[in-house]
Amino acid sequence: MADGRRWLGLAKTITRREKTRKRRCVGSKERRKYQRKVQVLIDEAIAQVVREVLEKTLQDEVTALLGRAKGERRDPMDFTVVTARCNECGTQYRSQFYRAGFYERGILTFDVWSKINVPRISCVCGGMVDFEFVHLVPYGRTWFDVEERARELAGLCVSLRDSVEVLAWRNGQPLSIATVNGMVNEAASLAEGFRSGEIEKCPPVVMLDGIWLKVLEPTGERYVDKKGRQRDRLKKTKFPILVAYGVDPDSGRRWVLDWERGREEDKESWQRLLERLEARGVRAERGLMLFVHDGSAGLESAFEMVHFGPGVHRQRCIFHKLRNVGKAVKGEEGMSREEKRKRRGEVLGDASEVYRGESEGEIRENLAKFKLKWQESEPEAVATLERDFDKTLSYLKVLETAKAAGKTWRVEDLRATSALERVQRHFRQKVRQVVIFHSEKGIKAGIQLVISHRGLTESSNEPWVRLLEEALLAA
Repeated sequence: MADGRRWLGLAKTITRREKTRKRRCVGSKERRKYQRKVQVLIDEAIAQVVREVLEKTLQDEVTALLGRAKGERRDPMDFTVVTARCNECGTQYRSQFYRAGFYERGILTFDVWSKINVPRISCVCGGMVDFEFVHLVPYGRTWFDVEERARELAGLCVSLRDSVEVLAWRNGQPLSIATVNGMVNEAASLAEGFRSGEIEKCPPVVMLDGIWLKVLEPTGERYVDKKGRQRDRLKKTKFPILVAYGVDPDSGRRWVLDWERGREEDKESWQRLLERLEARGVRAERGLMLFVHDGSAGLESAFEMVHFGPGVHRQRCIFHKLRNVGKAVKGEEGMSREEKRKRRGEVLGDASEVYRGESEGEIRENLAKFKLKWQESEPEAVATLERDFDKTLSYLKVLETAKAAGKTWRVEDLRATSALERVQRHFRQKVRQVVIFHSEKGIKAGIQLVISHRGLTESSNEPWVRLLEEALLAA
């Protein structure tokens, strides 16, 4: 009975709360109107704080330079030499300098655009004093956070036109596309540093592949445009970026080792990349065991010219092998498109089962079964799978060596370039955003920004934008 009364009281309480619940009287549209009014006050307050902080900082710089506070008399016997210099008499004695008011200068930050009063310094001779403030870039109007955001947006594969819009969202001052492009292209200075010097850790496995880009290059001819201006005639050229990707099956760590702009995926282009890898320390004596690649003729020829040490194997990518098998499936005469698609799926399914074996003998038995089943109906697919089949089994030797050393390595890290294919997606995303590059500097900057954004270098807990900016400052 007591329990019944308790539950009845609880029910009344719940009902009473529902009856007394506050009703929403302000609509979303009306609330947003009032929020915008407050936001205007917030923006004005931010602009005021930026102006006050910057002006005080510059005044403190002048005080430190002159060695005396504002209103304090000069000491004629002070012979301290400072970095500032009079443009008239050339003196550097701070006792000859004094404050001479201010001049107005605009400054653009990511949040606000503001006009600040920059202190002037004069000399007793009547000349102006040349003094470089540490907080302001000479003749520069943008604060450093604008440049950082511009490079961050480029790393996120945002177009230059859209970046201009994003950068002006808060401050209301759109920059030109050329200005933003100049900020982005500063990342190109990191490319040479990334591709030089000894590689700190040599990975046991190196994957190699290329991705194709487009660039506008001058032809040497000139023409007159519709406005009567002399212009260089440009042509669109396709070229590959050859990428070397390191994989450490012990730790699971993966990172881009190096890249090379090639003319084609030819012997000379691949050879330049391989020679640089070897010179930078990617060798058998430092732990290199295996190269995984798609088997292009140019790369195969380049391997014959560069020696990485004894015991380094070359693995033909199984993914590319199976893709070629799928392309070789012809189907039978009279088959519909759907039937051919189904046949291709059946052949690929059986071809992938060939590599399910754990030993070479088992894999070769699977190959024999595949050949027996499809030789008559799909001879080209069978011939494609059998072609250079031994080169797709090199990973087994590396796997045995690792097991003998007490290591457990995943076969996924040894027999296909799938991990590198995922990296190539990031580069393709950048290519789709850019569409076509206009300079070598833009190519280097784009690649370096993608590498930095996707964490394809040394791992760190620091935000990638901060690491990028620190690298730029150190370059």
